[in-house]
Amino acid sequence: MRDIDIYGHVHNSVYLDYCEDAVVEFLRHRQILSHFRHTSSGVAYHVKKAEITFHNPIDVDDVVEAKVSIEKIGRSSLSFAIELFRQRDGAHCASACLVWVCVSLSDSRPTPIPDATKTALSLG
Repeated sequence: MRDIDIYGHVHNSVYLDYCEDAVVEFLRHRQILSHFRHTSSGVAYHVKKAEITFHNPIDVDDVVEAKVSIEKIGRSSLSFAIELFRQRDGAHCASACLVWVCVSLSDSRPTPIPDATKTALSLG
């Protein structure tokens, strides 16, 4: 069971879980998730920033649908825009932005996003 408040609404912090899951599913659907696995890409990605604007509550039994898009591809960072909707009525529940930074495996310092990853992100 997800964290809920006294009214049966999903706790605000859980929205971030929904957003992170949605980004992973977005990458999986586009068949580019391997570009983001440290074992195959040679780099790692860390969340640098997470921002959420809440519009409507999500109840404990609600199914959530997400729409993800790539907002920006920078030198060492990626920004994803995520919109969360309740499936039962289509209500727009939240708008979010996640910024990932590409880091070196050796020292966890920012490093350029590999060209192959930038190309994969630009397609589709």
